Amino acid sequence: MSYQQYPGGGYGGPGGQPPPPQGQYGYPPQNYGQPQGPPPVPPHPSGFQPAQSQGYYQPGGSANTYFDPNSAPPPPGAYGQGYAAPPPPSNYGQPAYSNNRASFQQPPPNGGYGGYPPNPQGPGGYGGPPPPQQQYNNYGPPQNGPYGGPPQGAYNQQYQHHPQQQFPGQFQPAYGVPSPGYEEPPRCNPLEYGKQADDLRKAMKGFGTDEAELIRVLAGLQTPFAVHSTQLAFSQRYGRELLTDVRKETSGNFREALLSVARGPLMEEVHALHDAIHRPGTTESVLTDVLLCRSPPDLDAIKKAYRRTFSRDLEADVRGDLSLKTESMFVFALGNKRADESAPVDIAQAEKDAYNIQMAMENHGQSGITGVFSGTHQETVYSTILSRNDAQIGAIAHSYERMYNRRLDVMIEKKFSGHMQEALLYAVRGGTDKALRDAILLEDSMKGLGTRDTLLIHRIVKARWNRAHFENVKRAYRDTYRRTLEDRIHGETSGDYRRFLTQLLL
Repeated sequence: MSYQQYPGGGYGGPGGQPPPPQGQYGYPPQNYGQPQGPPPVPPHPSGFQPAQSQGYYQPGGSANTYFDPNSAPPPPGAYGQGYAAPPPPSNYGQPAYSNNRASFQQPPPNGGYGGYPPNPQGPGGYGGPPPPQQQYNNYGPPQNGPYGGPPQGAYNQQYQHHPQQQFPGQFQPAYGVPSPGYEEPPRCNPLEYGKQADDLRKAMKGFGTDEAELIRVLAGLQTPFAVHSTQLAFSQRYGRELLTDVRKETSGNFREALLSVARGPLMEEVHALHDAIHRPGTTESVLTDVLLCRSPPDLDAIKKAYRRTFSRDLEADVRGDLSLKTESMFVFALGNKRADESAPVDIAQAEKDAYNIQMAMENHGQSGITGVFSGTHQETVYSTILSRNDAQIGAIAHSYERMYNRRLDVMIEKKFSGHMQEALLYAVRGGTDKALRDAILLEDSMKGLGTRDTLLIHRIVKARWNRAHFENVKRAYRDTYRRTLEDRIHGETSGDYRRFLTQLLL
């Protein structure tokens, strides 16, 4: 069954006309996003702010009522007019670098982030960048306009509110280039890390193991460059494999945490996938963390490394271990149809996607016949979301809330369940607030009866490779749960395992 497409080809519905000149497309009114007081405690049962009453045209109405071709168009005004920003939950800054976002040395084509093509009649037309305003989420100093508008420079500068701290071997990948640690062969220089190799060998040589020295050295390897360089230096100096020695000399969760760091980001995710699929009971949460919302070059590197390491095809293993809708969703993700992270935001496409998602969740087909929310309807939702990059997903979520007066993640919680709900929330929240999403995932791995140590280790180590993002995650955790992540982990772990995880947080 095909779906009714978004009527018109342009702004706001039938006719496709640009907005009136009194408002700049992509910008809310003045004082938008200003702090409204301290955040609620907790801000929401899931950690995300609830939707605010926005007074938008046909509030709460269905897709059919809003986009009726015979109805009056929305009231004039700037894009997002009437939106009341929720109180900012914190003041942590945006990450200076993301493993999953490529960089742009020049502004992107077609007017930049979310803009229309340049006006052929000269400057001043719709789509031109207005002056800077307060950021939408208030997580850092206002570098650009709020969500949906073009930046005042190169794409992705909203994440560079302070000089980027450079680590040895760290770089920002360009279009189509894997993130640091995912390139093949890995970048390294063993001459710079001979002392770390010597200290590791000394800690494991002879009778007994110096766990404190292992913790100190491995926790100090903060970049993929440092990890691969130490591995190669250890092999060249002693003719031994570092991972083999660590596996023999340690045990339990302490060993798993050490290996997660010593493998580096690519091989850690490859082993996490293999363990999740082939150990008793598939851990779909690990598949979600590793496979969803990955840049095309990174996902290609993961699939190639999985085949090279285990002589197995990743997609075949996923098909053999999952079933039905969950299998279809992960196979779609493995098809690598996601847009590159450097692609600029298309606001018109975001509105079309929001409309089609709403139609699917309301069970409306092309003929307007309603049916059971399953099969093709669910495929429409996940195929739309999982084929967009993070910035475009954020635009879809923003457009959906503006158009239907409710949050997209809240509707997903109502319409979906199980692993598909978890996967879609992971994708949508990654496009709206990645630091808060990762903070909530860390709490999910520890709450309830017993700690899911495999998830906890994987999520800490994965976030840690991007230090600026990890600092934001820790701030988001503190602001959401009113305690530090260090205190929470200290209460859930013990022994050398606790000491190592604590060192990773520093």
